[in-house]
Amino acid sequence: MADLRQRRPAPAPATDEQEPTTPINQPEATKPQPTWQWSRYETWPAFYRFAPAIAILAILASILWWDNNMVEYGLDMRTYASCSGSFNYTFRINAVRAQAELYSLRSWEIGTAAEAIMEVMNPEKSVFAPEPFPRGEVPKQGWKFDEGLVWMYQFIDTQNATLFPQDGFSAADPASLGVAAVMVGRTRSAYMEAAERQKEYLLQDAPRYINSAISHRRDATELWADAISMFPPFLAYYGVHKQDLALVKEAVRQIQLYRDVLSISKGPTEGLWKHIHGPPGEKNMNDPGAWSTGNGWAAYGMARTRATISGWKASNESMRAQVTQLDRWIGEILDGAIRTDDDVESGLLRNYLGQSSWFGETSGTALLTATVYRMAVLNPTVFAKPRYLDWANAKRANVAARVDEDGFAKPAVNPHKHSSREPVSETAEGASFLLMMGAAWRDCICKGVCDPAEQGQVDYA
Repeated sequence: MADLRQRRPAPAPATDEQEPTTPINQPEATKPQPTWQWSRYETWPAFYRFAPAIAILAILASILWWDNNMVEYGLDMRTYASCSGSFNYTFRINAVRAQAELYSLRSWEIGTAAEAIMEVMNPEKSVFAPEPFPRGEVPKQGWKFDEGLVWMYQFIDTQNATLFPQDGFSAADPASLGVAAVMVGRTRSAYMEAAERQKEYLLQDAPRYINSAISHRRDATELWADAISMFPPFLAYYGVHKQDLALVKEAVRQIQLYRDVLSISKGPTEGLWKHIHGPPGEKNMNDPGAWSTGNGWAAYGMARTRATISGWKASNESMRAQVTQLDRWIGEILDGAIRTDDDVESGLLRNYLGQSSWFGETSGTALLTATVYRMAVLNPTVFAKPRYLDWANAKRANVAARVDEDGFAKPAVNPHKHSSREPVSETAEGASFLLMMGAAWRDCICKGVCDPAEQGQVDYA
């Protein structure tokens, strides 16, 4: 039998044109896909390439939403915040704010307007807030600055020794921008550095009166009641930021040095402060009268300093004696204002207290009224009494009745010529005082100290 194995054909030789192992008509989805590796970005699928950017955008959107919609300090929206948010000031508060911003040009005007707008629009960041220093620190700014800072931070000089060197007349006034500089400085270091230089100027370079009080003026050693609203609140606030208790105490010491010179010790104006005192000389501007606005500057500046001390745990625990002193000194001024309040026709405080020849005017009246409301909340045992609150309610009503549709209160003293017998209609600091008065009254009612029936307010306490 023949061997059949010899008849089998030999295998064809291999060629380059081998038949593909995958059929031509196999669906694309079932074909093997190329692999990718985390270490080789070019191999990543499109979704993974864009994933980091998408995650970052989502995080930023979440932060922005939180910043705009969440209450940072835990206020009960059913109580104080809801009250303040719907409060009826009885005058056009937004028109007044617009005038404060429009007419503020000088350092003290800008700093005072920033403080006033903060108290109205961002009360949770003010030193009068229920918790002005959360976790013992100056409050931070969010993605957008608070209302008062958005408008004014551009005026702060971050290059020179003081925060507003254009104001060459005064050593104290530029410090009125100091609290705002510290608040902005929490997110922008140049502003905190500027605040540090301003502090150093006050403590090291500014002229001193013979008793070591920081002079209000640069070219002469004079003490003005106005200065108490300019630099002590800043020194105390910066002291909290630096956790420097000695600096907070220095703010109170400076107030005491001013009071030692300016407080009137006898006569019908006892307890009130003289406006200006300096050594005799042609360049000096001595003014022994009890200027209503000057006493407002002194009283409200002390109230702001006092609120800073009691709002920071470290100073509140160790400076009880200083707080008691400040309360007594503020009370002296308020008692003097009430005792000399004799302009029955206008229902306003006279431009110079205790001098019947002067007209009643709105600026000093508004600021001293604001001081009563602030102190009624800070120390209700002493100040939340009819003697003070009934008086403040009457003064506030008389001032508010004189605010026109444009946001001006008339008559007001000329702030640039305090001895002028001609009242003015437009004043930057007068507008800021109206804001402070409105915010202080609102807080007094919303915190359950003042009577909400005064204007038919709902009792949220």
